[in-house]
Amino acid sequence: MSTERRTGEDRSRVLGLDNGTEALRESAEFRGPIEPLDGHEHANDHFALVYEGRDEQFAAAVPFLRQGLERGEKCMYVGDEASLSTVADLLRERGIDVDGAVESGALVFESVGNTYLRDGSFDPESMMEIYGAEIEAATAEFEALRVVAETDWLVEESVPIEAFMEYESRINDLFDDADAIALCQYDRERFPAEELIEIVRAHPHLISDTTVCHNVYYTPPEEFCGPERPENELDRMLGTLRERARAKASLRDQTAVMREQHEIISRSDQSFERKLRRLFDLGCERFGLDFGAMARIDAETDTLEIEHVSGDHDRFRPGLELPLSETYCAATADERGVVGIDDPETVGFGDSVARRELGVEAYLGTHVAVDGGDDRTFFFLSEAPRDRPFSDEELTFQRLMGQWIEYELGRRQREAFQRELYEVTADSDVPFEGKLRRLLELGRARFDLDIGFLSRVTGDRFELVDAVGSHELIQPEVTADLPETYCRHVVEDDGLVAVADAPAAGWEGKPAYETYGLDSYIGTTVTVGGDRYGTLCFAAREARDRPFSGAERTFLELTAQWVSYELEREQRQAQLAALNEMSRDLMDAETEAAIAGTTAEHAAETLELPLTAVVRYDRDEGRLEPAARTERAVDELPTAALSETPSGPLWEAFTTGETRLVEDVDVSGAGDAVTEIAAVPLGSHGVFVTATEAPGGFSETELEFVETTAATVETACGRADRERLLAERERALEEQNDSLERLNRINDTIRSIGQSLVGASTRGEIETVVCEQLADVGPYELAWVGDHDSVTDEVTPREWAGAEKGYLDATTVTADERTTGRGPAGRAVRTREPQVVDNIVEDPDFEPWRQAALTRGYHASIALPLVYEDALYGVLNVYANQPGVFDDLERSVLAELADTIAYAINATESKRSLVSDEVTELEFAVGDDDLGVVEIASETGCDLTLEGIVPTPEGRPRVYASTRGVPAEELRATAVDLETSEPTLVSEYEDGDEPVCLFEATLGERSLCETVRRHGGRPRALTVSGGVATLVVELGADADVREFVEAFGDAYADTELVAQRSRERPRQSPTELRATLTEELTDRQLEVLQTAYFGGYFDTPRDRTGSEVAESLGISQPTFNTHVRAAHRKLCRQLFESGAPEN
Repeated sequence: MSTERRTGEDRSRVLGLDNGTEALRESAEFRGPIEPLDGHEHANDHFALVYEGRDEQFAAAVPFLRQGLERGEKCMYVGDEASLSTVADLLRERGIDVDGAVESGALVFESVGNTYLRDGSFDPESMMEIYGAEIEAATAEFEALRVVAETDWLVEESVPIEAFMEYESRINDLFDDADAIALCQYDRERFPAEELIEIVRAHPHLISDTTVCHNVYYTPPEEFCGPERPENELDRMLGTLRERARAKASLRDQTAVMREQHEIISRSDQSFERKLRRLFDLGCERFGLDFGAMARIDAETDTLEIEHVSGDHDRFRPGLELPLSETYCAATADERGVVGIDDPETVGFGDSVARRELGVEAYLGTHVAVDGGDDRTFFFLSEAPRDRPFSDEELTFQRLMGQWIEYELGRRQREAFQRELYEVTADSDVPFEGKLRRLLELGRARFDLDIGFLSRVTGDRFELVDAVGSHELIQPEVTADLPETYCRHVVEDDGLVAVADAPAAGWEGKPAYETYGLDSYIGTTVTVGGDRYGTLCFAAREARDRPFSGAERTFLELTAQWVSYELEREQRQAQLAALNEMSRDLMDAETEAAIAGTTAEHAAETLELPLTAVVRYDRDEGRLEPAARTERAVDELPTAALSETPSGPLWEAFTTGETRLVEDVDVSGAGDAVTEIAAVPLGSHGVFVTATEAPGGFSETELEFVETTAATVETACGRADRERLLAERERALEEQNDSLERLNRINDTIRSIGQSLVGASTRGEIETVVCEQLADVGPYELAWVGDHDSVTDEVTPREWAGAEKGYLDATTVTADERTTGRGPAGRAVRTREPQVVDNIVEDPDFEPWRQAALTRGYHASIALPLVYEDALYGVLNVYANQPGVFDDLERSVLAELADTIAYAINATESKRSLVSDEVTELEFAVGDDDLGVVEIASETGCDLTLEGIVPTPEGRPRVYASTRGVPAEELRATAVDLETSEPTLVSEYEDGDEPVCLFEATLGERSLCETVRRHGGRPRALTVSGGVATLVVELGADADVREFVEAFGDAYADTELVAQRSRERPRQSPTELRATLTEELTDRQLEVLQTAYFGGYFDTPRDRTGSEVAESLGISQPTFNTHVRAAHRKLCRQLFESGAPEN
């Protein structure tokens, strides 16, 4: 069997014992150390697996194959057909693409018949050639050849075991220095024990009972097959026994030394110096050297200073300084590891100071790395030459002692820095700025770097908060672009970045290096509330001679954590103080409007939220409206656009109850620098809105603060609501308790008003008394009486009393369908029914006057029409300083009062019109064909004259009119609507040649006389002739003539004012006389007497009998006679008794 051989150096790159057993270690079922034993330098990668059962067999074979495939080796499995299929399935279960590996040639399944029994029988020479060719082919394309072979066929074919073991021994020779590894599998149940012994001797490595081990019974090929095999095997056994005894003794000694070392370093009750002296003693004994020492070294200054020495020495003592390059420690410093020197001449120290002046002939030392440039060497010396080199065990022991010293010095150094760090951070008398400066100085010393600084990073803006060191570009308050700084790497990695040699790390030529020229740098992030604040960094222009250690990294991270915590604490303290201050002010705010105003004020001044608005939900309008905004928010925060329903973010936040963020601000009216808008719901009260101009939008901490602020505002609004509801409940109780008192006061006021009305002689006096006395009754604030202008539909205040405060001048009230006519006064005029607004704040129809009313303390209103006999004498308006004042009982009482006032005004006006000394007469010519009296006169050619108007209790006056020139039958035949009831002919007679008729009728609402009366006039005379009606109207002297003329003209299109006269009645005018005579008559008596008179009852001869007059009145004749006699009696008494009028 032949193959191409590689040098040991090449071969070690691919194969070795460890990479053969590494796959076996993947199975938890295998155990056992794998390390070479003395005397087995010929061992190669040839394993024998002695197994019991298929599970144990494949538990080793399958991982062995998989590792070979993963390493790029060609793998061959030789076995029977059943095994080949099982192995393929197990490889697939472990994630191997078996089909792909087979197709590429990386995995080959071969049967025993195609290999060991190719020619029908086993031929060792043929198999050597087969494996030689396989190794040559595999190493040409793959990394190596890996073979797993079954051997059950040996039993089945009765192959002599001696012949096969000779073949196995020759395989060892073939595999030696070849890129090949093999695993031979033997079933313990099928091979006799004596044969298995031979099998064991032929393989350098064994796997048995799940244990992987070196085979101490292995016999190399030249001995296994040589003629002196028994003697050689005996020598090997005896040598193995001696080696194992020596190894056991050496292990025992090493164990004792290690145990003593452990006892020394683990003593917590001994100082470092005491432990060091004991280690010196232990090392001197272990190495056979004279004394030990530890020195501080500085390669830059070529200095070595002795710190500790074991025992007394004439020349070596603490404090001794030597040139480092002239001592053996220079080699230790160069190697940065363990160095043993037993022959100074051969290593270049023959003429060194250490040998020439100090007489050192043997040296064993180790380098101790200490952060901050305080490296040490720990070493042992001897003035006597050493007769042998230092063993691996001695070097290892020295390395272990050096590692403990390195750890201990590092620990002490860390503790010292941590103590100083604690002293700095725990000093309550020093502000944060002072502590930061001291920490930067401490970091410079810790890292042995010249520069330390804290930066603030906002987007791509880099600003130095504080800095120490001599670099001209790294000073406090200096700003730069982040991409041009070293801190760019920290921000990009979002963690610690440490570079001991920037040019070596590839930073040379980059903008930051060209600008700052820093060769060493270590920095990490500083956060506030989980969000990046900036960086904490240390640097120098010179490169470090070693990488930054884990302890140094930990120190920086601890320092950065404290800075982060302190910055966050200061920020939270400032925010908490601002929120506390706002909360105190919000406690004084009683309404949502006041709360919103206070919030906006604090957002601009103390909360550092200059773009903030409080948007409240208007329950009346069902929309969001700004309640208060900061000065900048007015121009840069478009709350209206953001509040659009249903897609606006403010509306979404309000309806969902969740915070909404507008990240890409593309809203008309938003400030150009605004990067993000946050809308936080305030429960059912509205939304808290604020915006930021930070490049990255709101940080997590900032958003948390915004939500906390919103929660504070929501709490204040909730408190205000609860206080309001509580106050309302208390008011309700008070109202219930005060209800009787108020009603008593109202009743007293009504009685007082009633008494005053009796003595009032004018309408103005009545209205003044009513307003003054109502305004004096709590909780009424204002009372006023207004006139309704039927032309303009305006309601104009005529009299008022109470806390008017300019309200009547600032408001307009109408009785039409405009918004100004939808208030209580307008509705009262239109409906002639009392109208109430229980809560001015909530009543939508009160919108035109709400602000004016609320600012003057009016919260409820009632409007009472002053109506008597369908005549509207104005409207009485009363305002209260509390909502809900006008309940059903109070409305009823005030409505009765309004009826009383209207009756009093009517009585006063009627009396005044009768006794007034001065009147205004208006004479109209009416040619309107739509007027019934004009139409009938035009059609028939008659002349018509108004004879009299008699009021009736039903409210519709009875009218008497005479006609001349046309018989009654002809007049009745016309179909003219006279706007009266069906006329009744009272009498008809001849005057000369002309027929004269007297008719009686009841006036309708649209009749001419009723129109005059409705507009405040009194028809004095009416004649119709030639298609024109001449009407004389009498008005009070203070009546508005223009208003009457315009109103009358609107009613009748073809109307002309012919004359206007003012005249004074005689002192005892007929009207006064009539008033005096009829003063004692009841309305019914006066009606009966007037009807009888105008009906011709008193004419001679009588035109109508008593029965006829009684029938027209709807009463019986006895009742008619009773009324006539009573009226006559009263008139006679007025005429003939004392006090009768002179005229």
